[in-house]
Amino acid sequence: MTLRVFRPCPLLAPYVDVYWDYENLTGETSAYLSILPDTATYLCFLYQDPLLTAHRTRTYRTRSGVAGFQSFRSDLGGPGTISGVTARLTPWGLNVFRRGVVKECADKRVDCRDIFPKYFIERIEDRLARLPAAEDRVAFIEQYLLSIFEPYHEDSLVRRACEQLVASGGNYRVADLARSVSLSKRTLERRFVEQIGATPKKVSRVIRLRRAILEKARLPNWAEVAHAVGYYDQSHMIHDFLELYGMTPETLYPRIRVSPTFRFSGLVDLAAAPTSVRNAAAGAIQPRA
Repeated sequence: MTLRVFRPCPLLAPYVDVYWDYENLTGETSAYLSILPDTATYLCFLYQDPLLTAHRTRTYRTRSGVAGFQSFRSDLGGPGTISGVTARLTPWGLNVFRRGVVKECADKRVDCRDIFPKYFIERIEDRLARLPAAEDRVAFIEQYLLSIFEPYHEDSLVRRACEQLVASGGNYRVADLARSVSLSKRTLERRFVEQIGATPKKVSRVIRLRRAILEKARLPNWAEVAHAVGYYDQSHMIHDFLELYGMTPETLYPRIRVSPTFRFSGLVDLAAAPTSVRNAAAGAIQPRA
């Protein structure tokens, strides 16, 4: 697997966190990766074989696709070679490139052909396949994003509230957060769903749990981690691990600790594919024409 990270231009930096260029992302066909919830939206342009994405009880097969706000881990795999460029968007970033699709992209993977003009997506995939250098592929995707960039669709109050929520480590009462941006609690919740794909409370859970993983590197036990990141006790934190990641911290953390990509991408090799991905990968799957 080759995975390289590129920074966006200054104009797109508030909406695009990073670009990833990857060749043969999952390596051998028996290899699988998981991506853990971290509030980001992923806009993926693939130019070789399709990707299988298992999320809770569903499995999606797409080439280029959008994965909105995720409240549960996604398991990635599939036969063939998975290569492409992904724009990892900030929580509020999708609306400035395609307004009104945030809610339909949350907790699922949506084919780019269903939300962008099909002709443009096919042209992007064909062009990426002919560009030999990662720098050129990323530059091509950035030029496309600049061509559809509509910054006036941003909700500046939601962005400000989300930035405050991240800065607090997910520990900001929703009512107080709403007051800080001069909105009612109900209005803030509605606008979060419209702009980010989840309520402030759900975003807080994702932020807090990711922080717990990072805090374990410096704290001796999970009880201290739970206290440090704002949980009432360790059992509440374990409940969130099971609900958002599908496993206990003791099972998950050893894999994260040795992951070379988790800190900047959220990707981690969990070494076991879900049954839905294994079954789909065993079939005769062909790339979309």
